[in-house]
Amino acid sequence: MDIVKIDNDTKQQNMKAKTIDEAKSMAKEKSLETQYRDEAIYIIYCNRTEYFYVDIDSLIRLWERLIGYYENGKYTDAETNS
Repeated sequence: MDIVKIDNDTKQQNMKAKTIDEAKSMAKEKSLETQYRDEAIYIIYCNRTEYFYVDIDSLIRLWERLIGYYENGKYTDAETNS
């Protein structure tokens, strides 16, 4: 079986933030774009990198934590929604 090396994805690099407020702002902006209408934009915190990531993929790894998500500009907190 081959080992696959994952290079730094420029799309992912553009969607990372150091603070929760910055990540929320990015996620809200994305959620209002026409192409993401009625689609959740997730805010995920990574313990390894200590960054917040904004993504449409809700896959959460063991070292990550879901903070919340925006859908059509409306924020839902993961803590209160679980």
